Amino acid sequence: MIFRSHLLSMILYAGFVAIVLAFLRRDEKKSRLKYGLVMFAIMAGGAVLFGWLMYLFTL
Repeated sequence: MIFRSHLLSMILYAGFVAIVLAFLRRDEKKSRLKYGLVMFAIMAGGAVLFGWLMYLFTL
């Protein structure tokens, strides 16, 4: 599956990684959900931040 948007691909990847990490790291359902959401937010936010930093080098 190929997307035209790299951001969409990175967010989808972040979602899959967050789900796997949540199941590997936490035992309770509530803590899994919280950990997965935090990891997704960190990875998706990092992707956006890194994209903006790369954009500054193209100016």
